[in-house]
Amino acid sequence: MKTRVLLCLVATLAAIPAHAGWEDAVGAYNKGDYATAAKEFRPFAEQGQATAQYILGWIYQNGDGVKQDLAEAAKWYQKAAEKGNADAQYALGSLYAAGGGVKRDDAEAVKWFRKAAEQNKAGAQYILGYMLSAGEGVPKNEAEGLSWYRKAADQGLPDAQYALGLGLAYGKGAAKDEAEANQWFKKAAEQGNVDAAYLLGYNYETGVGTVPDYAEAVKWYRKAAEKNNGEAIYHLATLMRDGKGVERNDAEALALFKKSAELGQGYTSIAIDEYVKKGQPDRAFELADTWLAKRPDDVQLLTVLGFAAANEARTNPTKYAPVAKKYGEKAIELIEANKKPERVSDTEWAEYRNKWLPQLYLQLAALATKTGNLDEARKKLERVTQLNAKDAYAWYLLGQNHFNEYEKLNSESKTMSGQAKTDATAKAFAKLDQVIDYYARAVALSAGNTSQKDLYEPLLKDLTSIYDFRNGSKSGLDQLIAKYKQ
Repeated sequence: MKTRVLLCLVATLAAIPAHAGWEDAVGAYNKGDYATAAKEFRPFAEQGQATAQYILGWIYQNGDGVKQDLAEAAKWYQKAAEKGNADAQYALGSLYAAGGGVKRDDAEAVKWFRKAAEQNKAGAQYILGYMLSAGEGVPKNEAEGLSWYRKAADQGLPDAQYALGLGLAYGKGAAKDEAEANQWFKKAAEQGNVDAAYLLGYNYETGVGTVPDYAEAVKWYRKAAEKNNGEAIYHLATLMRDGKGVERNDAEALALFKKSAELGQGYTSIAIDEYVKKGQPDRAFELADTWLAKRPDDVQLLTVLGFAAANEARTNPTKYAPVAKKYGEKAIELIEANKKPERVSDTEWAEYRNKWLPQLYLQLAALATKTGNLDEARKKLERVTQLNAKDAYAWYLLGQNHFNEYEKLNSESKTMSGQAKTDATAKAFAKLDQVIDYYARAVALSAGNTSQKDLYEPLLKDLTSIYDFRNGSKSGLDQLIAKYKQ
């Protein structure tokens, strides 16, 4: 902005006859001696010289050599604006739009932006276009708004070129024209507009307003990515991962995904899911940890990761069981503490909790069983039955857990003698009675359920055998099962 003022001062020197003190004022400003500049410009401003009034307003707005005073800035801008100074009109409109030094008044802002825009002030044309398109301080008029965007865009203002491109892309204020929209996005992107570069890359990738061209998409994504546009970084990573428009580079793709995650790119969960689907769990978990480092309470992602890691643990428990436990236990902690995500409604959260909390406990119980930690598995299974007493599979697993304990106790009792053997045998049979009770619950709950036929039939056979062994007959088994039928 100071560069713009300096250029204004240079133009002023050529246009205004020299007066005592004027060149001193300009020279002081150009040297950065703003206190002297303010002092030298003031007499000219007080005499009604519009350019001096504008520059004095600028000095007070920015606190250059004087104490910042937006009200004082607005006063001098007002004086210059009323004399037709376009820069002052634009600056005064900006203060009214922001409520700086004056009470915010969008209608008054529009008034001064329009005056400056009519004098071909590109910045004012752009802002006026925005306010008309948004209906701020003036009745909404997208067509007129777009016309002002075009005027500013024709003058080379990149923000206006981008805004014009958006209007044409979505048919806001004019007939939809995606091809022309891309032309304006390109003009804006070539001047460094990051959003335009990203959108141009996206359009080349997806074929919006042009034929798909992955190489061009990569080119424009790179430009936006260099300025830390998270969406561009993410899309560039996907193209690099898949070798589209650029040589495939898995390491660089992952690095880009991680960078986009650090910037808060919401598509990160999609990239994680893709890595899982492609059989690349290590990359999935590395990327997830980058995301979770800044968002440790992302319970939905933690839930997904817990199941993904548990799936990997089926074939490699040594490596992945600890990973599944880390994600799963954190997800459980958040759900049990009722840490509802902001964007999830109370109803959705209740459904989520009821569906996934028992499954998380079940998954961790299965892992604990696989790694030989029966006590931990038992505690988790007991929690599942508390959460959902109708979960037949949970009762079956709990019974299986106790059966493993029974076999251990029974085996130990055979090495004993006397009272110790008697006590140990009684303890083993008490455990077997628990097994029978839990299996009976599972059989009762799965009976008649076609989706649980594979559980019901073999389990009923096992239960019958165990019950007969324990009681010497099958008498009473049907009554036991009936007791637990819902």
